Amino acid sequence: MNTSLTAVSHRLYTPITALNDHAERLQAQSLSDLIGGNTSLARHRASALAFTFGSLHLDLSKQRINQETLSLLVDWARSCGIEDKRRGLFAGAKVNTSERRVALHMAARWPAGTTPPEGMAPAVAFCQQQHLRMTDMVERLHQGEWFGATGQAITDVVHIGVGGSDLGPKMISEALADRPSQARVSVHYVSSMDGAQLLPLMEQLDPATTLLVLASKSFTTADTQFNVRTALAWLSDALEIDVPTVCRYQLVGVSSKPEKMIEFGIPDAHQLVFKDWIGGRFSLWSPIGVSVAMQLGMASFNALLEGAHAMDRHFLETPLTENLPVLVALVGAWNCQFLNISTHAVLPYDGRLKSLPAYLQQLEMESNGKSVRTDGRSVNHATCPIIWGDVGPNAQHAFYQLLHQGGHTVSADFVAVASREVDAPQSVCDSLAAQEQLTLANCLAQAQLFALGDDAIPAGLRGHMAQGYRGNQPNSLLLLKQLDAWGMGALLALYEHKVFVQSVLWKLNPFDQPGVELGKKLATSLYQTLAGESAEQDVVKDPSTEQLLRKVNEWR
Repeated sequence: MNTSLTAVSHRLYTPITALNDHAERLQAQSLSDLIGGNTSLARHRASALAFTFGSLHLDLSKQRINQETLSLLVDWARSCGIEDKRRGLFAGAKVNTSERRVALHMAARWPAGTTPPEGMAPAVAFCQQQHLRMTDMVERLHQGEWFGATGQAITDVVHIGVGGSDLGPKMISEALADRPSQARVSVHYVSSMDGAQLLPLMEQLDPATTLLVLASKSFTTADTQFNVRTALAWLSDALEIDVPTVCRYQLVGVSSKPEKMIEFGIPDAHQLVFKDWIGGRFSLWSPIGVSVAMQLGMASFNALLEGAHAMDRHFLETPLTENLPVLVALVGAWNCQFLNISTHAVLPYDGRLKSLPAYLQQLEMESNGKSVRTDGRSVNHATCPIIWGDVGPNAQHAFYQLLHQGGHTVSADFVAVASREVDAPQSVCDSLAAQEQLTLANCLAQAQLFALGDDAIPAGLRGHMAQGYRGNQPNSLLLLKQLDAWGMGALLALYEHKVFVQSVLWKLNPFDQPGVELGKKLATSLYQTLAGESAEQDVVKDPSTEQLLRKVNEWR
């Protein structure tokens, strides 16, 4: 035997090589083989791949993995230094390398009286100070002591943001809307730059009792600036009061740029600030969530923070083999990189979670949708999959046909809620309980069918219904005991840490988003062209865009 050749071969056998070899061997086994029917071995596997944290349960038994897969994946994570990088994240290391920043969104949910990791303490102190300011604002509003420019108490809040300044608060407002504060303040969300969401509100709401919340990290985002200027023009015209006066009474600013809020005319008492070490898509826990607190009350908002903090501690302190965010991240990377599954469906079986797919699209794809590593080298494999989805019961009547019998392989997260408390007459509660059971039954059935395909058809139905269910579609099931603020906080923090773990595996910076900048710059120049102004920057000449500009101007 050539010992030198053996030594070289041994050195090149990395965790990635081991996973590639393992994936090749595992491809010969279907999920039907892995799940293996109702045998003691199958029951043991299912039990070993189920994890519970508080009121959140994670089932990975319908993933195309076994114990060897998990062991190899954990070895890979350790070889990437995940444990040191996890500690560095919480200790204020500059993990956002391109912008030379820390990423301490966890500080916004760190509780008072609990010692934070070394390096996080100043961030926690600042976040708690802003949290107190936010609490004062919310209590003033709920006590009916916030008056508009004409002296009438505020009854409605219009939250103006986009991206992370909109998706997180909007999703929580929808998910927890059946748990309102006693004040029952109505909150409305505006994000689209075309004004389509704003116009109906201008027709429905009383301008004298409407408060605007302008949520913008940079305070320069065109979408929010145009929306707030239109909203202020509406209030000014309807109330016959100048815009600066409206700003003093009926505008709250949330930004990392207090100087820009002052320049805009927002009084200091109506300003909430978060630092640039909280990224937009990680900012729900910061004052960006003020509209959620205004709608639901501080008790619910604080419970949201408590659930997220509990997941932070779990992620920071739990061994990798039992760590929910780590396991979800590793399995996701396995599906995308080693099983070559390029799309991932998010399928919540609860209408209150209708915005969860959109929220996770931004969180995951804007964070890890990159092909250049932190060292400047190109990634030579797929990273973040395409995230998409819809409310499960609706999706069953839309695209499940393709998923079950088409030619595409997808992975999926099914998200379900075990129980729901309803304050209603007993007959209504009984009827809703039956709907809840039907929804859960559909969720479990679809997850089973995704995994098993034709093998899920009971013997008595074989030959009596169409076959061709492809199966072998790996999926996880995330089960919430109930849809409450604590559970939502824990769930979203799990996904945040999943993103961080995968960024370590793929050597990416998940805290910047350079890919969105050029499109914005091109749009600015084209906007100036459409407005008949001289563009600050040259517009790239291409016949397709030029003919579209001519058609737009012709029709306008």
